[in-house]
Amino acid sequence: MIDSHTHTFYSKHAVGSVDEVVRSALERGIGVLTLTDHAPFHVDSRNRLLVSELDSYLEDIERARSAYRGDITILRGLEFDYLPGSYESTARMLARHDLDFAIGSIHYVPMNGHDMVKVWELGRLNDPAVLERYFASLDELLECGLFDAVGHADTLVRGVPEPVICSYMEPLAAAFARHGIAFELNASGLRKTTLDPLLGQETETGWSFPSRVLMPMLIEAGASFTIGSDAHAPGDVGRGLQSMIDALVPLGLRTVSYFEERRRIDVDAASLTAPASDPAEARAAS
Repeated sequence: MIDSHTHTFYSKHAVGSVDEVVRSALERGIGVLTLTDHAPFHVDSRNRLLVSELDSYLEDIERARSAYRGDITILRGLEFDYLPGSYESTARMLARHDLDFAIGSIHYVPMNGHDMVKVWELGRLNDPAVLERYFASLDELLECGLFDAVGHADTLVRGVPEPVICSYMEPLAAAFARHGIAFELNASGLRKTTLDPLLGQETETGWSFPSRVLMPMLIEAGASFTIGSDAHAPGDVGRGLQSMIDALVPLGLRTVSYFEERRRIDVDAASLTAPASDPAEARAAS
């Protein structure tokens, strides 16, 4: 099994050392693990690495690579936030540090003035202005050439009807293949809430994303896919990956990719296996 999206205490809102995340990955049958803590970003310094911590973070990964060599492949990654105007600072960071994998994610949608909609503010997402800005940013992200994959691009289905998300995504689907950027299948959607439009409350659904309606469109467009637990604690490493693979292979998912030295490596999706998942995850995927 592959897990290409994990966080440690360096992200501030996550817990666990690099070593603890690696040991959890070994226990969960992960063969390829990428650490992807949140990269420094000017919008928010309290939930991510600081510039002064980047060297320590990468050194911790190197120590783990030496300690567990032969047991697991450990790769160096970062999850970068993308906003219009952030290209130069991100490009400088990528040039300065030797990474295997760079995820580009959109967590903030800038509106008029200083208003910034966060993608977890579910009640604010189903607004045409927010959707237009989000997908315009996604278009820029795909075009900019900085990243290997887009993180949780379909996370807005937590607060927006799936057909609406698909209508915005359809014109962009071919860009994933055209620019060689993978679409991330993010298993944290199996444990996140969705907004019930009638009740106006968040409810436990068991599967909010990845969008199973969107998958055939992306596959037809020739997109490649990465997979990740988006773990923010050692106990979540690998969580939901097997359930997600088991549900998506019948929809046409053939290969899953990971990145080493920024080069894509494809693996037969049906060959990926891990120890039995939590029964709740298996129910969510059914």
